[in-house]
Amino acid sequence: MVKASRVYIEISGMCKADCPYCAQQRLRQAGNFGGIMSPDLFEQILDHLLKIGVLDRTKTCYIPLFNWGELFLNSEINEILRILKKKGFYTQISSSFIVSPDIDREYLPIISDLTFSLSGFSQDSYGRIHGTSLKETLGNFESFYSELRRYSPITNVCISWHRYLFNENELWDAYRYFKRPRIRFIATVAFFNDILEMMSFLRGDLSETRKNQAKGDLFLDHIREGIAYSKRKSNVYCCPGWDSLVIDEAAQLLLCCGVTRYDSDHVLGNILEMSAREIWNSKSNDHLCNECISSGLALWLYNQNPFNSRPWPSGGGLDRPRVWFLHNLRPKSGRMLRKLPHGWRIINAVKDMRSPWKL
Repeated sequence: MVKASRVYIEISGMCKADCPYCAQQRLRQAGNFGGIMSPDLFEQILDHLLKIGVLDRTKTCYIPLFNWGELFLNSEINEILRILKKKGFYTQISSSFIVSPDIDREYLPIISDLTFSLSGFSQDSYGRIHGTSLKETLGNFESFYSELRRYSPITNVCISWHRYLFNENELWDAYRYFKRPRIRFIATVAFFNDILEMMSFLRGDLSETRKNQAKGDLFLDHIREGIAYSKRKSNVYCCPGWDSLVIDEAAQLLLCCGVTRYDSDHVLGNILEMSAREIWNSKSNDHLCNECISSGLALWLYNQNPFNSRPWPSGGGLDRPRVWFLHNLRPKSGRMLRKLPHGWRIINAVKDMRSPWKL
């Protein structure tokens, strides 16, 4: 029996951000604004997955509560967290913090990981993507972060910095702002965060209007080269998304986290009506998986490679060589260090440096 490595449950399909390269834009254009999952439905899903043996507490102890939506828009989030706590699960959450969270203190310790997505560190840059106030967003984050550190100090916090052509000069300011213990700063190149649009981009099917818009914002040549590099290494690639389950707010099973509730060809059925065999068979028979893997897109999205990370922007002062060192300590270097006297001490020291602030 195949066990799910991770189960994403979308408790809110709605989002207040206005990110132009997110699949939410396509959903809105189609008039599909998403819904809210009730606690009762959430508990039914967990009970069903446990009953059919797809969800196993010994293998899957984290239930992320997001995919495309803003989970803090669900006014019953505390009841959902109570259900998770009762059943012995932890959760991982991701937010733009446009909405101020309202989570009871007793449920903060079951949040194992928090991701905060940022598209700029000036109002011009941030507003260009997220379309709202940076000052208010940072205020919402700081209030929640203060409570989180007080009642759940071991929760991991990740700042997901999206690199655009227009915000490179702001990266180091953001890096220093979040340079605190147990905060990881992950800088990744922004892309079309919509697998169907990414496939159109790779096939050359994007409209001229869309391509011209993206040329002013995204590192298109870098993305194209990185995926081409990954394509050469994708012959036997096993996508990590295969044994993950993604369930939308209406309990529909999606092929993976890259598709939406609107992509009917890749909506596999109501999870409550599916057996374990039906779940895995339905995921195995979708042509999009083969196209995504064979194109190199899956490998590029899930793995760091020489083309997936651009050189850091200029500036940075003393942080720049420090970041370079942390990112260039490759596994081969680690094997060499282990052979040296006190090599393990050096490796552990680097891990301690890497853990709080990773760029």
